[in-house]
Amino acid sequence: MARVSESKRSSGRGKGIPCFTRYTSMVQTDRASESFERFFAATKDHVYRSLLVITRDQALADDGVAEAYARAFERWPDVANHPAPKAWVARTALNYVRSDRRRARRIIFGLPDVPAPERDLPDPQLVALVLRLPRRQREVIALRILLDLSTERTAELLGIAPGTVGAHLSKALARLERELVGTGITEVEG
Repeated sequence: MARVSESKRSSGRGKGIPCFTRYTSMVQTDRASESFERFFAATKDHVYRSLLVITRDQALADDGVAEAYARAFERWPDVANHPAPKAWVARTALNYVRSDRRRARRIIFGLPDVPAPERDLPDPQLVALVLRLPRRQREVIALRILLDLSTERTAELLGIAPGTVGAHLSKALARLERELVGTGITEVEG
């Protein structure tokens, strides 16, 4: 049996073992990783919720968000300098989900149970109504309202014209307003 020298054992960094070296370099604390941690903590819930509205599938939304943040971490110096890092992550998550759906060619019929976040959740009836919107309207609501992206950024992410974003948003809001009047909800918080 090979002996590990005391200096290698005490370093705790796994030097000489490629997989350990790669892993330990990922968990080292420096300014870049601290910056990423702050970004992740501040944006993960927003990106997850918007992707959940788009996909209506918790597992797919989880996978998309996890993949997007993993890619952002790998490219953090570039992503951090991007004009809109949250939009970059949202676009990456959306692209991952679309690729996954193309691979799987699956159709989602049911509405997901929306997990209760740490903060206030909008009225469950409102959430159900938003989840019933057509896909493109859900995408626009998720990006414009939940992620608070500009019309131009939303158009860029979805690959449509800014005027089309406005049209989808207007139709979605008009439909939600009509349906909310029928439910008796007069004020929406959250």
